[in-house]
Amino acid sequence: MDTNDDEPFVSVDINAPASRVWEILADVPRWKDVISGIDDITFEDAEDTTLRPGLAWDETRVMFGRSETQRMEIAEVDAASFYVRSKNESCGASTEFVHRVVPSAGGEEDASTLELYFASTPLTWLAWSLQWMAALTRGMMRKVILQDLMDIKSEAEKPQA
Repeated sequence: MDTNDDEPFVSVDINAPASRVWEILADVPRWKDVISGIDDITFEDAEDTTLRPGLAWDETRVMFGRSETQRMEIAEVDAASFYVRSKNESCGASTEFVHRVVPSAGGEEDASTLELYFASTPLTWLAWSLQWMAALTRGMMRKVILQDLMDIKSEAEKPQA
């Protein structure tokens, strides 16, 4: 997924440095305490939850009125660029999520933008034939993901102790 050419699926401006936003994004075990939509996270390897390629977990959240658990896995991390790509496969589709934290273009050290890019590719004939349904739920997905980003924004903007 090329984040240089694509528009983000959702983005939010944050009154906090990119390094602070990245700190929250990189702390996956803490997501269930920060992101209101996540009910539980269970790691494949509870001994090492460091943000790295191969980090895998089951994430449980309520989606469309039902509790759903999906296996997530980190595919790529570039901490210097505040970039992380995760992926999952479910319901016959492969889905990628890219989170990117962009420091303020104006050089403001205490401002950044959190962007999320989203792409789903059908892997089965059934998933391909049901793409029209995915188009219908895109707006609801946007609201769910935007709430996740707003929760991260709220945490990042809290005064530091």
